[in-house]
Amino acid sequence: MKTEIAIGLTLAFSTLFATDVMAQSKYGSEAGWDILVKDNMGPGCLITKSNADGTQVQMGIDATAALRGYMALYTKADAKVAADEKLAVLFDVDGQKFSGEAKGQVMDGYRGAFVWVNNPDFIYDLAKKTALTITPQGGNPIVVKLAGTDAAFKALRACQAAQ
Repeated sequence: MKTEIAIGLTLAFSTLFATDVMAQSKYGSEAGWDILVKDNMGPGCLITKSNADGTQVQMGIDATAALRGYMALYTKADAKVAADEKLAVLFDVDGQKFSGEAKGQVMDGYRGAFVWVNNPDFIYDLAKKTALTITPQGGNPIVVKLAGTDAAFKALRACQAAQ
């Protein structure tokens, strides 16, 4: 069964590290995930991890208004998505399916997807899951192992509470 989530995607990998563009600082690390504070998100906090295949995933909270969550996936590989291109994306969280729309952006050789989620608890609930599979329309599935997210999300909540 597919459940629609109010999601909008935007791509922007280099902003994760480009402090000139968006001020952010490291809050800590937990279970293989880095916890960062992103000033332009309210400030909001995020967890991020690079995988062996060169992809990077980040999940976090935007606190600029009502709290909302987001997920992002980035790569230096050819993600076959152009800047501002919109495409459908399917998210499978341990068998539960959600759909959304992606909007492409290419920056400094990176391509990826940024997904707004209207319920931050969706992000926190990923801590109880084992894998997130992201399948862009016309693309191959990308599996994100969620090992360590329970501890990382506890640190994310502490980070968010400290803001």
